[in-house]
Amino acid sequence: MLRNPALRSPLHGGTLAGYRGDTGLDIAADRKPVFAVAPGTLDYSERGHTLWTSGKDTPNSVRLALDTPIAWKGHKITHVYYTHMSALTHQMHEGTEPRVVIKAGDALGVSGVGNGMPHLHIGFLLDGKVEQDSWDGILTESDVRVLFGGYRNGEKLP
Repeated sequence: MLRNPALRSPLHGGTLAGYRGDTGLDIAADRKPVFAVAPGTLDYSERGHTLWTSGKDTPNSVRLALDTPIAWKGHKITHVYYTHMSALTHQMHEGTEPRVVIKAGDALGVSGVGNGMPHLHIGFLLDGKVEQDSWDGILTESDVRVLFGGYRNGEKLP
């Protein structure tokens, strides 16, 4: 578990390595299992949904619609997305029905490489805004750190 007992660790033993102002949090790890931080249903689990798709970059992504939204500063966190994954547990295109049900702690895949660095990028989306075309609908790196329980760069996740 994370320091926030409402969430599970997305990448056991991963090292926090994000940068200020990013659209989520980077967790350094070389090809480690990735897990659901909370229960929900998959919106997609497929190639794409990231700008990093060339060279050594691994272009797989997952988006999970949370079963129970998390209150956040007058908003609700409704979705979690994971990207730079090298392998996926489920293959599901966006818009596929029925959607796959996921429990907290279920395996989603394996971390990979983004922008030439081995890591997982995890982000949280607000109020059902899933297009990531506005800062109004996404938590920044510092917000994700607070949500997880105050981890700093260089710390390892449980």
